[in-house]
Amino acid sequence: MAPSTNNGAPAPTSTSDVGHVEPRRHDLTYDHRAAQAALPVTVRYRNGALADTLLVPDPDQMMVLLFQLERAVEKRRTLPAAEEGR
Repeated sequence: MAPSTNNGAPAPTSTSDVGHVEPRRHDLTYDHRAAQAALPVTVRYRNGALADTLLVPDPDQMMVLLFQLERAVEKRRTLPAAEEGR
């Protein structure tokens, strides 16, 4: 039986079928013993299929993500009003 996604569509078999991944509106969890966070995400495939899963970064990846998100937030704060919405 082929794997399916949470909306019943067949799960694509190639990463090139992924449109994008977005965080779900759920809190992440942190496992101190494993030193890992788990962020709920939804994978949106180009064919319309959806799959809920977890993004599980290691501590170094968490720090990189933190710095990248901080830079993005700062860029958004300093964006001139005329450029917003582009």
